[in-house]
Amino acid sequence: MNAQEKLEQYAEYLFQRELAENTRSVYLKQAKRFLEFMGGREITKKETMTYKQKLTAERKSLTSINLYITAVNSYLKYEQLEHCYIRTVRLQKNTCSNNVINAGEYRRLLLCAERCGYRKYYCIMRTLAMTGIRISELSGCTVEALRAGTFMIYNKGRMREIYLPEKLIAELECYCMEEKITSGAVFLGNKKHPISRNAVYKMLIHVAELEGIPKHKVHPHSFRHLFAVTYMNQYADLPELADIMGHSSLETTRIYTRNTTAEKRRRINELKL
Repeated sequence: MNAQEKLEQYAEYLFQRELAENTRSVYLKQAKRFLEFMGGREITKKETMTYKQKLTAERKSLTSINLYITAVNSYLKYEQLEHCYIRTVRLQKNTCSNNVINAGEYRRLLLCAERCGYRKYYCIMRTLAMTGIRISELSGCTVEALRAGTFMIYNKGRMREIYLPEKLIAELECYCMEEKITSGAVFLGNKKHPISRNAVYKMLIHVAELEGIPKHKVHPHSFRHLFAVTYMNQYADLPELADIMGHSSLETTRIYTRNTTAEKRRRINELKL
């Protein structure tokens, strides 16, 4: 069996595992890279260790490297070569939340989008920040969902309900009227399909550059983080937030309770000692 046939069968294996489309795409791409590296040689522990060295030499972020390693291990599991697994690179956990936008920067981004006439950009940022949904879940925000005030999302093996705030519904209904969107997804790409994650990311980068906000702070997950932090500050209900965010573990949700370095420094300076 040649490499192409192996990849086709592996793609079917990933599909049967019911992995998300983006996950399948990454895993398949990394499996192809790994097989190209192998060049038909027998897969051994020594070979996978050498491949790990190649990955770490690429000067990618540790998060990316570990994602690629996880993808390779998935392929090794498919081939029943668990003894050739490679360990992920240990990453020191960051106990601060410095690489995300704060409420003030969020307002600046909104004002910039309004000033420049980027109505779609404005509404997407509002939707992400006011619901805490992932970019991959944005397609669930439909005209029908606006009428119902809620919609269901199936992601990472879990089904959860997304609640739409009344003021957000009013804004999105106005947007749909302006754009003559009468059914289906509210946010569309150039080909009238639901807007892609990549398109949203490029949009956020563009607005951030116009406003002078560091690009690394406006990744799509940043708005989900802002929602969670705001929710915790107002209600301090970790279990309920975990349910809203679709987390299976409170430890995952607890990340959103961490303060930035500046906030920690401010609190230390204000200690009555």
